[in-house]
Amino acid sequence: MMRIMAIAALLFGGAGAGAGAGAGAPPAPQGEPEAYLFYVASESEDEVTLLRFTVGEGLTIEKVIPVGVLPAEIEGPHGVYVDPDGLHWYLTLGHGFPFGSLWKYETGSDTAVGRIELGLFPSTVSVPPVGGLAFAVNSNFYGDPEPSTISIIDLASMIEIERTETCTMPHGSRFSPDGLRHYSTCMLDDMLVELDVATLDVARRLDLSPPSGSGAGAVCSPTWAMPASSGEYVYVACNKSHELLEVRVEDWVITWRIPAPTAPYNIALTPDDEKIVVTQKGSAEVSVWRRSTGERIALIPSARKVTHGVVVSPDGRYAFVTVEGIGGERGAVDVIDLLDLRRVATIDVGKQAGGIAFWKVVS
Repeated sequence: MMRIMAIAALLFGGAGAGAGAGAGAPPAPQGEPEAYLFYVASESEDEVTLLRFTVGEGLTIEKVIPVGVLPAEIEGPHGVYVDPDGLHWYLTLGHGFPFGSLWKYETGSDTAVGRIELGLFPSTVSVPPVGGLAFAVNSNFYGDPEPSTISIIDLASMIEIERTETCTMPHGSRFSPDGLRHYSTCMLDDMLVELDVATLDVARRLDLSPPSGSGAGAVCSPTWAMPASSGEYVYVACNKSHELLEVRVEDWVITWRIPAPTAPYNIALTPDDEKIVVTQKGSAEVSVWRRSTGERIALIPSARKVTHGVVVSPDGRYAFVTVEGIGGERGAVDVIDLLDLRRVATIDVGKQAGGIAFWKVVS
């Protein structure tokens, strides 16, 4: 019964449905924006940082939020996502005894109001545009290489209503714009997986392996899947074959496969689908592509090494990028101006900055 009620709320806008649109952020207010607020998770610090980017002034830290409950262990905050209504944010903690967990926080106060244990190393998490549910991939990064699962959580009760097996080392949890389909990748199986949100079952799988003789490498090792706002395409980062793929949803085929700089990792699109922003984890850069042609229009150096996560502001003007750092370095956040195609701000945050989620625009 809980599963049926949660799915009905998602599909028909019942209890728990949010008022926002797009990838986890409410619509921008009218008028010229002054500042953008977003959350960043630091995996080796057990903290989440709320950041403010003020146009013309730069980045500032609004708040540092300690997370986790195990004082003797770094619990590894990995994936972070803001509910479309902007009232809550969700965080996966990768480590536990033995399982990780999903936490629910109120925005504003940033206090924890819910928690649930999930599977082995839950990583990326997302919420559909109407709210109601969260899908968290149990990536099992440090376990045996065997098929893992996606946990589906009812957000009102914080109860796991289903755990759907998909593939080996799933990653990159994102929804189609209508919220009816969910996409993730299989890092060790070279697949893109589509879940039917109505049934919570796998609908389709697509082999992403590079063609033999292509010279791109034996495996794709996909790390991210990002649907376009039109819903017509899904873009995939092939981390090991160093490629960016476009998949047409209607007939489930790869429509183009283009070389990308070293080790593309995460992907974001501008709301008009005109630009694709890709973090290049291996080369410490951010690449920007013209979606309609597949042409790369910029390659922008990051503040330091191991570029990780990216989100784009609702107005399409800025990309916010996390950079892990190496060794004992602090993590960092870069701001990329998507009109001028250059880095315009950087700030230090906790070690191994990774997950990032946009909250709201302030006028």
